[in-house]
Amino acid sequence: MFDRLSVPEAAIAKHLEPWEKIKWKDDQLHTIYNDWGTYFARNAKLNLGTKYFDAALKLSPENIDSLLKRSQVKRAKAAPMEGLADAMHSKTIFKRDNPRGSCREIDLEICDALLDSNQFEEALSFACTNMKDLTYSHALAMEKRIYLVNRIVNDVLSTETESSVYRLITSMMKDIATQPKYVKSECDVLSIVQKQPKILSPLEKKRLERRFKTFTQAYVNNSWMDVTFLKNLRDNPNLLLKQSVQSSEYLQNLTNERYHTLRNFTKMLHARQTMYSKQFPNKPSSRKIQEENFFRIQNQTRRNMFKMLQNIRALIRRNDLAKLTKFVANVMDSYVSIKTHRVMPWKFEFINEVLNYLGLARINEYKISSIYKSMGRSNLLDLFKISHHVSNLSNVITNDLGQIKREKFEDAKALLKQRMDQFETRLRFAKYTIERCYLYHEAAQAHLNSHSFDKCCQLARKAMDEAEKGRHYVWGALSALIACKAHTVLGKVEKQKQMLNEAFKYAKQLKNIDLILFIDICLRVNNEELELKTAFTYDGSGRRRLRRLMTSLDTSRDSSINTNSNSFAHEMPTGNSRE
Repeated sequence: MFDRLSVPEAAIAKHLEPWEKIKWKDDQLHTIYNDWGTYFARNAKLNLGTKYFDAALKLSPENIDSLLKRSQVKRAKAAPMEGLADAMHSKTIFKRDNPRGSCREIDLEICDALLDSNQFEEALSFACTNMKDLTYSHALAMEKRIYLVNRIVNDVLSTETESSVYRLITSMMKDIATQPKYVKSECDVLSIVQKQPKILSPLEKKRLERRFKTFTQAYVNNSWMDVTFLKNLRDNPNLLLKQSVQSSEYLQNLTNERYHTLRNFTKMLHARQTMYSKQFPNKPSSRKIQEENFFRIQNQTRRNMFKMLQNIRALIRRNDLAKLTKFVANVMDSYVSIKTHRVMPWKFEFINEVLNYLGLARINEYKISSIYKSMGRSNLLDLFKISHHVSNLSNVITNDLGQIKREKFEDAKALLKQRMDQFETRLRFAKYTIERCYLYHEAAQAHLNSHSFDKCCQLARKAMDEAEKGRHYVWGALSALIACKAHTVLGKVEKQKQMLNEAFKYAKQLKNIDLILFIDICLRVNNEELELKTAFTYDGSGRRRLRRLMTSLDTSRDSSINTNSNSFAHEMPTGNSRE
């Protein structure tokens, strides 16, 4: 009964080609595999050719003909070292069977494999050593290879390339000298060594991209765009879909294999004719072309700078602060950071002007309005344009602020981490204090928007320290007001007053009347809060009454204040005094 229910053999049998169903002898099957491999190799189907040659060598591992053919296929696949191993193995087998015989085809194959492996000295030595064992026709073929090696050495080490070779050797020796010496760890426990990623500046990344483009243009000509496309395709999420597990893995292996093959071919071409001998053999002409190109780039950079400043002024006139912030971030990150002082001699002046434009545009937002309908903490929140729902004490105590943010952005943490990584990378290579002020301020603003108030205050303090170093009072005032916003949300009245005093000091240095009046009214509201808090601190039921007081301040809308400049500007700078 169970025999009748068993699965038939035809349903589970391996799929075979019609010619594979015949029970051939091993030598016959070896010949068939060898012929199929030769056929696919001639039709440029190298993977299939390698597959059939491997199958043939499994049946007869010491067949010299199959080893030589597989060596040629592997060299065509940009794997010359594997082809060299097959050729050397075939010569070992031949010498074992024929100690006094001459293997001319094998010698030519070994010489070709050495050339493809960029081992030119070994290829020349091998060719000169085995010339005596070759016949006339094979000797002519070997002489062609000797002539090729001599031409390669002449191109690489000629008198015209002495300076380039000297610079290359000097840079290589300098890199070797700066590498740290390997010190064996005293710990016997085997552990995974974490490789620290190499952090490159934006300018160095752009240089590497330019070098790769120049390299591919020199050796692949018009196909350099295809090479760049293939390089970027290897980790493209549109190709490697997470939902398609098997196909994504296959496509990733395919693109990596093709790119690796292409890179091997370009390295072989580079070894035969290096970049410094290939490009610009005529020195005066090349120098003239380089100077013309440099002046053209410098002039275009100058025009771009004026155009960017014009766009910034237009955004300020439209009072579009969101677009202005995004535009300045794009200019500083993707344009100014990749320009050298040789191309952009006015780099510091341009950075200073752009960031000061942005800082002054943000300071213009801090102005007092004519009517206020509330007093106390709610009034301070209105001055800073902070939502009352975000600043509710219950949200701060129960840590519900993250939930408020998650309602808008599901991946708020990932977005914040990405922005912080960008700021950290840019801070690592920021040279000027005003640039560091700007980056610390932007990082503090990002933490404030994500309701990380303690981190916001720390970054704002760093921005203020940088502002003190370079006397950038605009960004110092903005950073102090950012910290004041965080303390306002948290209800820290004493810290709030400290930051307002810092901001008032910067405002007096700027001599900005609107900003001074704005900070003065904030100080008055803060003083009232501080007096009320002090009055109820030492009472028996101080905490309970203080909580009732803060709640009443949030909901009260009865009192109003007059914002006349004569009533609060108690420390206004006069015309005779100099700050």
